[in-house]
Amino acid sequence: MTPILDCRNLTVAYGPAPTVSDVSFALKAGECLALVGASGSGKSTIARAVLGLHGPSTRVSGRIGLSGHDLRATGEVTLSGLRGRLVGYVAQDPYAACDPLRTVGHHVGEAWRSRGMNPAPGEVVERLRMVGIDNAPHFASKAPHCWSGGMLQRACIAAASAHAPPLMVADEPTSALDPRRGDEILTTLRAGRLCHSSLISHHVDLVRRHADRVAILHEGRLVDDFPVSRLDDSHRHAVTRRLTRTATRWVSKEARAPGEVLLTARNVTRSYAGTGRTIGPFSFRVRAGAAIGLSGSSGSGKSTILRMIAGLDAPDEGQIDLAPALRRRGAIMPVFQNPAASLNPFWPIWRTISEPASASKRIRTADRKALARRLLGQVGLERVDIEARPDEVSLGQCQRIAIARAIAANPLLLVADEPTSALDTVARAQVADLLAALVRDGMALAIASHDPWIHDRLNAEVVSVH
Repeated sequence: MTPILDCRNLTVAYGPAPTVSDVSFALKAGECLALVGASGSGKSTIARAVLGLHGPSTRVSGRIGLSGHDLRATGEVTLSGLRGRLVGYVAQDPYAACDPLRTVGHHVGEAWRSRGMNPAPGEVVERLRMVGIDNAPHFASKAPHCWSGGMLQRACIAAASAHAPPLMVADEPTSALDPRRGDEILTTLRAGRLCHSSLISHHVDLVRRHADRVAILHEGRLVDDFPVSRLDDSHRHAVTRRLTRTATRWVSKEARAPGEVLLTARNVTRSYAGTGRTIGPFSFRVRAGAAIGLSGSSGSGKSTILRMIAGLDAPDEGQIDLAPALRRRGAIMPVFQNPAASLNPFWPIWRTISEPASASKRIRTADRKALARRLLGQVGLERVDIEARPDEVSLGQCQRIAIARAIAANPLLLVADEPTSALDTVARAQVADLLAALVRDGMALAIASHDPWIHDRLNAEVVSVH
């Protein structure tokens, strides 16, 4: 049987050194291949290469065959016609994939208009309902910033699968979704109701349940390729063993009496205009040296509660009282759900990370760079170029850069919205270790995550949001 996707000796370089080197794999119709690896290992680069989405300065060599078409020898006009019809694409960052000035319904409708058609009446709303969007007519008329990250990711999946393409290239398609919704989406993809074949890069736990084959990437090279049933074989490549071992690793939790109350929320509610929907009332306390975790499905209101804790939104009813210590500049630091959008695209990484530390006092450039290197080491990014811009690193690396920036201010309270959603298992465990250590040292943590793993590892008091 001819493979639906056949990559041979694929090499991609953005600069002098290649990001992906001599990668070869094939994907049969109906098969699900999972690309797994640390952030920055080349997964997203391969996904973009398959669709020809690299810029003119990017050097690509090798062969990419798609349903009999040699994509490397295909012009942009022809290639554009193949996108959506033969291959769909779900980008890793749903906010970057959507026009911020258009409604999400318009974005989904572009799947038809780009093919010279108009969606049938009600078709866009029906596609949104298929991926689990409640009150789809209302949300279809809203801009992307009105959607939660998980809901917007589902809308992007609806757009990419509109024409049931034979191949779906999905780059971390469920990273912003809760486990139940992520399982539902991948089950729907595999059942052929949204597409027929899929190439995904994702975390080990979902890969076990949904992939047929696993390809392991390490520093831009394919180091392992095997059926998913052999994922736990002891004779697998060392990188594979490290990824699977870290997925089930237990982070030590030391019992520690919580400190003073820093924040008290009393009967807090917040309404969403035009929806008739209200979250709350919620009451809780945030203490020094303790973590509080918000758990719930995507779109349940976790991010809204965190924004109220951080002082970015005000409750409609109830009140949030802050201890005097939290009123100083930098005492509360946020880590936003969309890390790439929260970083200045024109600043080098060292300037972004060190900015909170230099906001209240002058610090020499050399000292700011040294601080950035130290904090990058704490989040596992020792090898990242501190002069790079955000668009030169992966989304998972952006997420860790955002965490490094937040802790540069030595905050009393860290407010983190899905801080590990874009991370591989190794980086996720490393960030969990770091956050747990900061909490043990007295920092308070309010964290929203649909992943019970992170709440458990941080010994967090969990507040369920429905």
